[in-house]
Amino acid sequence: MSTKRLWASIIVFVGVVASLLAVNLSLGNHPVLGLDLKGGVSAILAPAEEGATAEDLTIIRDLVRDQLEATGIAEPDVRVEGSNVIVDLPGVNDQEEALSAVSVSGIVALKPVISCDATAVVAPEDATDTLMPLLGGGSCLLGEQGASGEVFERKSADVAFDQLGRWAVNVDLSGAGEAQWNALAAECFNRTAVCPSGQLAISLDRVIQSAPNVNAPSFQGSVQISGQFTEDEARSLADVLNRGAFPFQMVTERVETVSPTAGQDSLNAALVAGLVGVALVLAFMVFYYRKLAVVIISGLIIWGMTVFTLATLVSQATNYALTLAGATGIIVAVGVTVDSYVVFFERLRDEARHGRSLRNAAPRSFQATWRTIVSADLVSLMASLILFWLSVGSVKGFALYLGITTICDLLVCYFFTRPAVFLLARSKWMAEDSGGVTMTAAPIGAAT
Repeated sequence: MSTKRLWASIIVFVGVVASLLAVNLSLGNHPVLGLDLKGGVSAILAPAEEGATAEDLTIIRDLVRDQLEATGIAEPDVRVEGSNVIVDLPGVNDQEEALSAVSVSGIVALKPVISCDATAVVAPEDATDTLMPLLGGGSCLLGEQGASGEVFERKSADVAFDQLGRWAVNVDLSGAGEAQWNALAAECFNRTAVCPSGQLAISLDRVIQSAPNVNAPSFQGSVQISGQFTEDEARSLADVLNRGAFPFQMVTERVETVSPTAGQDSLNAALVAGLVGVALVLAFMVFYYRKLAVVIISGLIIWGMTVFTLATLVSQATNYALTLAGATGIIVAVGVTVDSYVVFFERLRDEARHGRSLRNAAPRSFQATWRTIVSADLVSLMASLILFWLSVGSVKGFALYLGITTICDLLVCYFFTRPAVFLLARSKWMAEDSGGVTMTAAPIGAAT
């Protein structure tokens, strides 16, 4: 391979990595830290009833995450573990705030209103399926026939102005829910015995959030709910409708707080452990490989830049944060990366001992060891994929970052280490090294 192509490989690869790193640093992007490194609150949500399926829990997970992000909590980690939904809120230190944030899984119900009494007071804990308090005061007697909030399309509710310039809520009807909504709407519009008041109550956890009058016998695709709303009231109702697809009531079983100090201590410990480990490895490599250690040191720096860039992209694009387990995966991966250098350089030393010139030995050594390096890294990559697929919680974070770092090792090895060693092998500076790569005369009769 020509010298120009070798330099082009190094310059292009390092340039891309450095550019992506510079962009992330300039924008303030970095891997999102998990609960154990940043501190915060962790809550465990469980279905109040038996029978929740994996699909139900997945729907609840997505709805909880959407609601948390809508309330401004940055990077919530919401995941399903067994029959529970785990909610980690990095940076949230107030348990009451956390409980308020995760208490978004109430059941939304729609029922016809029989009558309302503005003076009757019913506490939420005393409410029944047919007698519920109004959010603004008073209570209403409701009919038996009704539907759940699943008649609404997920995340479709939004606030707008109606034709009279009043705040209103627009929401789409789901394909399966439109018929249910229209059946109730027809009863209320016609003021039948099922719905003599003409009102349809929308309740959350047995508290009526709104009881609008139905002014049409049927609706096609969407519904507009208007009235004497303030903007905050309209937005609150939109939030209720958006959370209406919860198939089960969820209860908070446990809440734990991790202090920011403990999180910072964990992060500092991980950094110290990683730096000490890398320093010891590099010291040994410098002693053992002499001038070749320049490639190892440069390669590990570029590898670290690549890991940081990919970890940042993963954090920004997904819901996975860097936890202490993930940091452990990165530290373990340093050993995997160093193994690639050892395999390559030991073969290079063997070629040189057999009398081949360093210029010829370098490409022969890489060709002989590249398949071994790829095979070893693929084993690590497959192990991380299987572990990520089968595991939950922090183990999944370990697997994720072990996989990311393994991919980085392959990229750095091919696009930087390979051309760098080839170029060094052609230099006079490297030819003078009698320690890192020993050059000896071939024995008589030996092939060169």
